[in-house]
Amino acid sequence: MLTIVLSVSSGLTTRTPAFRDRLPSFGINVTKSPFKDRLPSYGISRPRSGSAPPVPVNIRSMSASPPLTSASPPYNRLKATNVSKNTSKLPVITSAPSLWTFSTQTPSVPPPLCFSPRPSPSPLRCNVDSLLHLFGCWLFDAALIWRDSAGQSDITAMSETWVAGRAEACGTLCRIFTCKKTGEGIMPLYLSRFYMVLLKGLQISEMECPPVLASILLNSTCLFCCDLKGINLLLPVFISALENVLLDRELLRFKSFVCPVDLRRASILILLSLLPVPLQFGSVQTEVLTDGDIASDDVTPTSFLSLKPRLIGILIGALQTETDTYNTQLLLGAMLSFVQDLAMLEGAGQGHQDCDLSRDNRTSRNTGTTGSTRLTQGSNAAAVLWAQLVRLLTQRLTAHWRNDSAVCLSVLEVLEGLAKVEVRMEESEMRRAVSSVCTYIVFQCSRPPPSHSSELHSIIVAAFFCLNVWLTQHPTLLDHQECLLEVLEIVELGISGSKSRQEQEVRWKEKKELNPASLRVKEAAEMTLSCVMQVSGACPVVNGSLNEDALIGCSTSGDGLKKFRYFVVDGSMILAMLERGPGHEQEQHPSLTMIMRGPSGCHTWTLQLHLQPREGRSKKATTSDTCSGTAGMKSGIKHHVTAEKIDVSPVKADQSIPALHEIVTENMQHQLDRMRAALKKQQQMEARPLAHCRSVIMTSCRLPPPVTHFQTARLFLSHLGLLTPETDPGITGVPAQLVTLDSSLPGFSEDLRKLDQLPSKNCDSAFIFYMKAGQRTATEMLKNVESRCSVQSQFLDFLSSIGCTAKMGKRHMGGINTSSSEFHTVLGETGGSMFDGRGLCLMFTDALTEITFIVPSTLHIAEWSEFSEEPQFNQHGHSEVNPDPASKPTSFKVEDIKSFSPASLLASSESNVLIVWVERFEDIENFPLSDLLSCLRSQTEPRTPTETSTNNNQLIFIHPLKTGLYRICFHGNATSKFGLIMPLVSGHVVSRRSLGFLVREMVINCCHRRRLESDSAPPPHIKRKHMISDIMLRYRSQLSEPAFYSSLFREVCPHDLQ
Repeated sequence: MLTIVLSVSSGLTTRTPAFRDRLPSFGINVTKSPFKDRLPSYGISRPRSGSAPPVPVNIRSMSASPPLTSASPPYNRLKATNVSKNTSKLPVITSAPSLWTFSTQTPSVPPPLCFSPRPSPSPLRCNVDSLLHLFGCWLFDAALIWRDSAGQSDITAMSETWVAGRAEACGTLCRIFTCKKTGEGIMPLYLSRFYMVLLKGLQISEMECPPVLASILLNSTCLFCCDLKGINLLLPVFISALENVLLDRELLRFKSFVCPVDLRRASILILLSLLPVPLQFGSVQTEVLTDGDIASDDVTPTSFLSLKPRLIGILIGALQTETDTYNTQLLLGAMLSFVQDLAMLEGAGQGHQDCDLSRDNRTSRNTGTTGSTRLTQGSNAAAVLWAQLVRLLTQRLTAHWRNDSAVCLSVLEVLEGLAKVEVRMEESEMRRAVSSVCTYIVFQCSRPPPSHSSELHSIIVAAFFCLNVWLTQHPTLLDHQECLLEVLEIVELGISGSKSRQEQEVRWKEKKELNPASLRVKEAAEMTLSCVMQVSGACPVVNGSLNEDALIGCSTSGDGLKKFRYFVVDGSMILAMLERGPGHEQEQHPSLTMIMRGPSGCHTWTLQLHLQPREGRSKKATTSDTCSGTAGMKSGIKHHVTAEKIDVSPVKADQSIPALHEIVTENMQHQLDRMRAALKKQQQMEARPLAHCRSVIMTSCRLPPPVTHFQTARLFLSHLGLLTPETDPGITGVPAQLVTLDSSLPGFSEDLRKLDQLPSKNCDSAFIFYMKAGQRTATEMLKNVESRCSVQSQFLDFLSSIGCTAKMGKRHMGGINTSSSEFHTVLGETGGSMFDGRGLCLMFTDALTEITFIVPSTLHIAEWSEFSEEPQFNQHGHSEVNPDPASKPTSFKVEDIKSFSPASLLASSESNVLIVWVERFEDIENFPLSDLLSCLRSQTEPRTPTETSTNNNQLIFIHPLKTGLYRICFHGNATSKFGLIMPLVSGHVVSRRSLGFLVREMVINCCHRRRLESDSAPPPHIKRKHMISDIMLRYRSQLSEPAFYSSLFREVCPHDLQ
């Protein structure tokens, strides 16, 4: 930082001490000072109070000086076009004020003002006050060079050279104040002068300086994240500056001296830190200087919430005018965080009515601001804003961004987050979003073959996942026939490669040739079809603990399998059938209970056989003798008396039907004769008892005894068309539609349990650490969570909002904690070590994902290593039995099943997501990632040490601010080909309400991006499908065809019904 100041103050100085007192109105000659070459490299002494401020010079026209050795590179300067080497004169000033004139030609060199990545401030840097004691006088004088002590301008117009010097000074001051350390105090005198510099420098008018504004914005990206006292006083002035930059598509006033992309990027980063401020302070009143003049009496009291419409207008307008990919991704992340914060604020009953901003005419000049003002008024502002953002994103996704893979992936992630925001929205808006995603998939799949690549297929897979999120979050969408038809057509397109309605000839789905874009696209479409079935209620997912033993109530594990029959349908679905007769569990009708194990999970169905439909079914079944009870009963029907014989004259129609004897042929006559003989013989046999005087006793009809065996499994399979004569029951070597499994073979129950342990949705994990101020070792960090007194209360609130308390080893069906008292009861006196994964953890789950949050500590590291020697546990905690080596599958490797103990989660994973709570923001540079990974790996894998790799780890740092907001810093995988991960980016500031939601979305998207970039990582339903195929090949029954059909007619034993 000292070097930066030297670059400003070690330039060309005047030889006259009282510079401003002797400055003539017609200009001044500036010469090179001989003192510059004698300056030491470490700095200069404190200037006198009356010393002159520095004058910028043409650096390119001067001889090159030896470079200064410092950690920070010198700041780039403005090019002074009016200053020469020998003489540098200010232009002659006339009495009339002149406008700013800049060259409109494209410079041959890069603009001098740029937003290049700068190294982080040195941890050994001095305090801000100490630095300002040395250089503050010069910097403040240079920043306010055109005003005298009375606050009046002593120069009516300034040259471009003076503007460059002032911009340099303002930018240097901004960098000094943004390098403030956490908890460091700054003298109010310096703060007030700095705020005055910003108030004057951020104004844009005909008489003001756009280079100064650009320099301030480029160096103030984290100004509102440093806990500067009273910094929110400048909020309206910064909003006005952002409106002039982000809502201007061309930026003609800035192109000559700054890169527009860099200027917009810096402005967007400032916007990220301003968005949560109005919602955080709400109706708190503040005094705003409307004209930026300190000496003016025009001070207007207003609330922070009144600035919200202007920020929304900037956010929407900036997205419409932005063309850079990186900048667009920053705006997309800001959208989701702001909508979620506003929705949660209104959901908590704290929504406020926006103030009337009719007196503010500045917003009417910019596109989108007026509409956003009307949009956000009222208590339903979150829903209206949600609808407008969804409409904007979907429209630009299908029209403007569809060729930019990085932006498209970020838009899809933001749409997934918006689908989870709890606001009252119209179904038409949701259907429009689903339709837009379907249209995007059709466009990408219809690209010519040369355009298809792994990157394109990853985008299509991400679009299918986005579609799954919308269907599972809003199941009512499938109640609309048009929406359901469109989704099913997209599924057909992904699986087969074409849609039936687009073909000339309509073909059955089973007769279509499968030609998908890729195998990954086909698998993603199959998952969408599974989501459709689950959402529609056809195949609801049940808890994973429901198996054969749980249905029958067997206390001994494995006994329930003996009472089930097992079949495999189409090589992808295992059916376990249990037949039950009447009288079981107070049921008067036979039933069939099925457990269906498929790629999408485990499902259960129960069917009952009834003679009547469900509506007309009586509660009590009658078993009385119907025939005997109604025999001999006379009905009260009155019959009509008709004549015995009526003479009717025949007509021609009667002659059209011939008589019986007329159609008898010779062959038929021979058969009739034989029938008459047999009938006569039968009559003679029946007449014999009467000839011998024997009486015949006639008894009444009785019902046969009730049938107790119905072969319900055979009836069900027959109704599905699986037992037709044309169907091969799997006896030959050709794969059949229906295959019988032999459950008596050894290892069948173990493989079935392993199939149940495989998750049907994405299961990810993240680790949470707490880093106190000044800590640099892993051991110190792991000890922080052992006591509640060692962590901040905000950290515990964050833990309660990120997931629900769950036992490690059991599936959880909930989302987040709803009771704070229950969470703190489980927490006890610890600071989070209860959730280290040995007994408890924090878990969040929905229809598509399951995240396990673990807070490691030093208390159970030794127990972890002992625990890892016990039977391994998978993601859901079920114990695994080592497979028989002789029965190792051929088509699926058992090692692919991710079995782990809570300790080996961090040690075995190649890429981890770590969430770090830091008390002091400067400690991020000293985070001991390698030490932390090595410590845990040495405890969990002492015999097989692995190399510590920190390249594939993604870290989310959370730093609490004094305003109640939280500053985010994200260190991700630098080799990612899809750009930023949504919704959190470095420099983001979020509120406490939305922190848990945004961090969960960030973890989900980080893990999803990792799977997209790895072509060798099959989705969960494909892993289950492979194992089902392996079970079918290993335990296929070798029955003959007669034996197969005979087994279906096998009667259920009485002991099976108990």
